[in-house]
Amino acid sequence: MRLISLSANKESFKTVYFNKSGASFILAKQDKPELQDNSKTYNGVGKSLLVALIDFCLGASTRNKITKSLQQKLPDWYFILEVEIKKQPYKIVRHTNTPKEISLGGEKLSLTDFCSKLESLCFDIPKDIQYLTYRSLLPFFLRPSKHSYLQYDEPIKYGKPYQKQLCNAFLLGLDVEFSQVKMQLKQELDETRTLHKNIKNDPILRQFFEGHKDASLALKDLNEKIEHLERDLQNFEVAEDYYQVKQEADDIKKRLDKIQNQLVLKSNVIDNINKSLEITPDIKRQDIQNIYDESKLIFKSTVEKRLRDLEKFYSDLTINRTKRLLHQKKIVNEEISQLQTQFAELKISLDQHLKFLNAHKALDVFTQMTNQLSDLQQQREKLQGYEKLQKDYENKKTALERDMLLQTVQTSEYLEQNQSVINNLMEYFRLLAKRFYSDALAGITIHNNDGKNQIRYNIDAKIESDTSDGINSIKLFCYDLTLLIQGVHHNMDFVFHDSRLYSHIDEAHSEVLFQIVKERFKDSNYQYIATLNQTQFNTLSLESKKFIEQHLILTLTDDADSGKLLGLTVDIEYD
Repeated sequence: MRLISLSANKESFKTVYFNKSGASFILAKQDKPELQDNSKTYNGVGKSLLVALIDFCLGASTRNKITKSLQQKLPDWYFILEVEIKKQPYKIVRHTNTPKEISLGGEKLSLTDFCSKLESLCFDIPKDIQYLTYRSLLPFFLRPSKHSYLQYDEPIKYGKPYQKQLCNAFLLGLDVEFSQVKMQLKQELDETRTLHKNIKNDPILRQFFEGHKDASLALKDLNEKIEHLERDLQNFEVAEDYYQVKQEADDIKKRLDKIQNQLVLKSNVIDNINKSLEITPDIKRQDIQNIYDESKLIFKSTVEKRLRDLEKFYSDLTINRTKRLLHQKKIVNEEISQLQTQFAELKISLDQHLKFLNAHKALDVFTQMTNQLSDLQQQREKLQGYEKLQKDYENKKTALERDMLLQTVQTSEYLEQNQSVINNLMEYFRLLAKRFYSDALAGITIHNNDGKNQIRYNIDAKIESDTSDGINSIKLFCYDLTLLIQGVHHNMDFVFHDSRLYSHIDEAHSEVLFQIVKERFKDSNYQYIATLNQTQFNTLSLESKKFIEQHLILTLTDDADSGKLLGLTVDIEYD
């Protein structure tokens, strides 16, 4: 792609016609430089806005500052960028009111379709390569923002270091398949490690991992419990009248307990009778005589009785008491015998009931045991699944690490086989850098990154010299020319540098820079387009000034609106 012209639908806009090849310069002058703040000398005339407008026409996002600002500040405007790609002319038209649509060669396309079309025209991107797009590669040739000039290898803020490395590797002609494979392997490895870690938070397994228990031992214990339950269920006999028999057994047990209590009471009665029989109420004749003799001292003689009658009374009393106790004992013994007979019969019946209950079970007990077995089997199945999953994750991690190691070896072999391509890049960059710093070690180094990360190539453009502010700008200039002229996989024929590039370059190095542009772009098919401030122009030699003036395509001034790019004063925001 080469730039032909930039115009607008408003007459006030200063149409820009680029030289078809070689250098094209846009110079920003100040009407009264002695009255202006140097930090704001050329703001507002449109030199940086020119880059932003080209970027707008080339598919800048609708979220981009320039797109939003144009939509708000310049309604009803549209810009026309004419380009040439592979010697085929294209007219690009984009309206500020409808930035989601772009016309390419008279065909209205969505922003997405437009970028896809330009991608196929400008870059040879292999299929199925993620993060490598037209919009991620274009900034290496246009550098549309302030950020573009901070680092030579990052003209826009890439979302990931991997994408930055990928774009540089692609334009330098390296095999980006190696880049993508390592990125995917690392992503998959990280995801596998994360998933492996997450399964340890499962409630069932947490006790094993956090408690330092062995899941295999738990499985063994579960297997034993399951085998035991399975055996019990195989021998299980369900009795429909289980609870009826159990109720009868409970009733028999209550009756036995009652009889047992009665037997104890009856036995106590017998004991009491035996003790009563041992006690005799007999009184000796002499004792009666003594009582009678003593009574004569107190009572009258009328109370005297015959001693024989008294002795007979006591004898009859003893005989009757003994008969009564023996009769009572006989009755109690008969009752005890009956109770013992009943107890023996009930005991036999209870034993029979208990034997039945031991041999049979209730249906709900069977169901409960079945549910318990099912729960244990589910726990075992889940535990086995997690144990297998862990082993699978371990095996997968090992396989991925092995693949990453193998891919590292393959990349080393690839770089060794393509060392000549790398040497050509390094030599071109080195020769340019030597023009600025003749004694400095300079070049582009490309190494295989064997770290556990997503980066496949370590790419570094080096100029080992002093640490002056301008060395970064010199490195950026040399790198851009290397990509434009020695880079591959692109059909870009221009590089555009804003005046920001020259802000930190001293006079001597500025002379070298424009001398290189004069030499490298003379009689070439490439375009070198740049904006300059008057102060930067003033520091150059007569020869460099003459070269710039010969290739000057536009002069912007701040003396009136007509001298500005838009032909009016308006605050347009852009990066």
